[in-house]
Amino acid sequence: MLTSLRTLIVKESVGLVGPLGGGQSDVEWQLPVEYIKIYKLNGNTGKELTELLPHLPKLSKLVIWWCKSIKKLVVGVDVQQTTQEASEMGGGEITAAAEEEDDGVLLLPAHLCDSLRELWFNYCPELVLVDPPTLVPGGGWLQALRSLQTLEPLSNLSSLIRLELGNCGEDLKCQVLWSLITTGGQLKELEVRGSHRFFADRDPNPRRALEDAEGGEEQQTQIVSSTLHELGTDDIAGFLAAPVCRFLSSSLTKLKLRGNWCEGMERFSKEQEDALQLLSSLQELDFSCFKDLHQLPAGMSNLTSLKKLTIYECPALSSLPKDGLPKSLQELNVGLCSNQQIRQECRGLEGTIPKIVL
Repeated sequence: MLTSLRTLIVKESVGLVGPLGGGQSDVEWQLPVEYIKIYKLNGNTGKELTELLPHLPKLSKLVIWWCKSIKKLVVGVDVQQTTQEASEMGGGEITAAAEEEDDGVLLLPAHLCDSLRELWFNYCPELVLVDPPTLVPGGGWLQALRSLQTLEPLSNLSSLIRLELGNCGEDLKCQVLWSLITTGGQLKELEVRGSHRFFADRDPNPRRALEDAEGGEEQQTQIVSSTLHELGTDDIAGFLAAPVCRFLSSSLTKLKLRGNWCEGMERFSKEQEDALQLLSSLQELDFSCFKDLHQLPAGMSNLTSLKKLTIYECPALSSLPKDGLPKSLQELNVGLCSNQQIRQECRGLEGTIPKIVL
């Protein structure tokens, strides 16, 4: 009866909206809700949302926080057709479907493929995206949500420009996104937090021996280029490897390195320092949350395009690189670095760097 409702927010409840129905047909029972946020719901949230969403033809933003009961996601489903087909099947399959439904399944109806623009899942630790079962004809992966503008971590979303991923665990690897930042993709900004093996063992341009039919000579696979301009990552070990940095050298202009997973790391290795110097197009570089870091990478003076350097929350850092900073540097920001020696060094650079912020 709330025929003007646009926003629905439900927090810390045992349920979402309660039993639906009331004798009205699906055609009559529709609401103009555009935004739903649910937070710490403890009931059968997947089932309730599955029943509610078909009645919301204009939904454009769905945000789900701390709903542990939602464990499986199926996208692009004709819920009414699925229910009808399930009722026509034999007892064994119906029983299996019922068990699946009670196991935290959320079915996103097909109409959301054209209306949903933002989709957020935060702190849903057991959530997985599953293949559509036989009882869900027409279901699909997230690429079925054609109107999404944010959070679309799949390889064929060729129009995606910015992507931010948080706390997805060490199993998330960059392979699933690689086509988005190479020729044919348009991804320019990528932020990955809480996946400290994201770049592990990744060679964007592997050399492969191909035997020439006549001469038996070795050839190299075709080189692909990167579209990525801005990157934030806490996978320091995986990212600072020569193959990855060489691949991004001509495109990457802004880099944020987060040391959240680098406990006990006092300095960068020689290999990591050399890899960083390959980023010849870098204009902004940010080091943050390196709790135990004593020294910044050597060789930073070779980053001849660098204009801005930020060092934040690195309390053990005692000095700037001994071989100096790039002459191109226009701005130096140092914050929450408690060592007084590095602050004195920065003050000593006043007049040589146009802007210094302590």
